[in-house]
Amino acid sequence: MDDSLPDWVAPTDGEVVAAADHIVAGRRPPTVDECVADIRFADEMMSLPDAPLQFLYDFWLEKAGRDGGLSRREDFEMVALLPAVGNIMILDVEREGLDARYRLYGTLIARSAGKDWTGKTVSEMSAASKTNVALMYRAVYLAAYRTNRPLFTEHRSLPWLGARSWRRLMLPVTLTGTTCDQFIVGNVAVEGRDLSPQQMAQHRRILGEDQSLAH
Repeated sequence: MDDSLPDWVAPTDGEVVAAADHIVAGRRPPTVDECVADIRFADEMMSLPDAPLQFLYDFWLEKAGRDGGLSRREDFEMVALLPAVGNIMILDVEREGLDARYRLYGTLIARSAGKDWTGKTVSEMSAASKTNVALMYRAVYLAAYRTNRPLFTEHRSLPWLGARSWRRLMLPVTLTGTTCDQFIVGNVAVEGRDLSPQQMAQHRRILGEDQSLAH
């Protein structure tokens, strides 16, 4: 097994905007990595494949009509979201949707990801982990920001993380009542796995984290 660090180049803002344009138009961006299995607006799906994601989507729909399609962040208190707690991330919008910063990183997500990214931006997380889905990560947030529509994605995980794939639901919410200011995100690790010694070593080289999080 080749466990050397992968070559990695950050996507440019122009590449993120171009990929988001495709998503907004209902097309798969041709530039996203082949490990991305699905990118769809959740309101075009009959149902979501995981109970925490379906719960969050139904909750968002219940609140969205009050402000012309914008759900208010104040409605999303943790007590109201108990069926999905642990699978929730909250992100602050930055640079008009071109980036976002993790305000909360759910404990179940951190356990499978091997790191709690609270306080970091999506671009910082992508650079540190050298993920091959950095473009997809940023483009879907920009598309959700621009449309105020919930987005669902599914992609295969990096081989040195404790999940084989991830399913995510991005829900735009407002603090001001006029624009998307934050995202409430449901993130579910699909089919956890134990890491080999080589994978654990690669994980430590890239993230420098205690492997107890990765199981």
